Amino acid sequence: MRTIRKYNNNIVLADDNGQEVIVLGKGIGFQSPQGAEIDMRLVEKVFVPQETALINRFADTLSGLAYEYMLLASKIVDFGKAVLQVKLNPSIVVALADHLSVSFEQITTGGDTRASLESPLQLDVRHIYPAEFKTGIQALEIIRKERNIQMPESEAVSIALHFINAELESPEMPTAFKIVTITGNVMRIIEQYYGVALDKKTLEFMRFSNHVRNLIMEYLTPPAPRHRQRAAKEDNELYELLMTRNRDVAECCEHICSWLQDKHTLSLRKNDVSFLAMHISKILEGIEKK
Repeated sequence: MRTIRKYNNNIVLADDNGQEVIVLGKGIGFQSPQGAEIDMRLVEKVFVPQETALINRFADTLSGLAYEYMLLASKIVDFGKAVLQVKLNPSIVVALADHLSVSFEQITTGGDTRASLESPLQLDVRHIYPAEFKTGIQALEIIRKERNIQMPESEAVSIALHFINAELESPEMPTAFKIVTITGNVMRIIEQYYGVALDKKTLEFMRFSNHVRNLIMEYLTPPAPRHRQRAAKEDNELYELLMTRNRDVAECCEHICSWLQDKHTLSLRKNDVSFLAMHISKILEGIEKK
């Protein structure tokens, strides 16, 4: 393994048999010019980026990042992978390490001004992505044990969002925010339309939130257009049946579709509206039984 580029004394870009990797270790970059053989005794962690563009993208971040944050982020990500059993974009390690460095500085200097009350985003992440939120909570315990720092629960939401975004295989955090906020707002449209509070603990709600979440994800993530071109033909008969059988549910769907179009320029296909209507009907049945 030989040095390609030194980011700082503890983080270097290296060539590992033709594969570019980011190597972490105390003093590993000290007096390590390009082409120098790396002392493997100093290696603490090897991070394999998904693509060269990712290395270039995070070059400045890595140059100013203490390697302790990379090690901590790697530990949290390794834990999350084992718990969630999902493929994650490797960029999560650098993005999470950078986030932790900023959060730690805010907390230790007393500059953390985040509100203690739960925001709509926190509530949405908790209910729409419960597994990722739980992983975020457990990550706070890892941080407490490793760094003796007690971080607020809002940080569990931030960490969860990093995992959500990495599951999308995108280095862009705004995508995760958008999926969570749009899904949460769809739920609130239903609550406002019917004047009810949806029970977030019911099986019907969890199934519905998963459906809406995945639906929004398909429309927002890059593979969506190709995926939808291969989708099955529109079932106009089913759509007309559902829209005429229960006008109340149909109007609620129309509100949701109008909002998605007006606010996010998302135009749902008839098949997707049909499934939306079926899920809403199922939730209403559960409310009526109570």
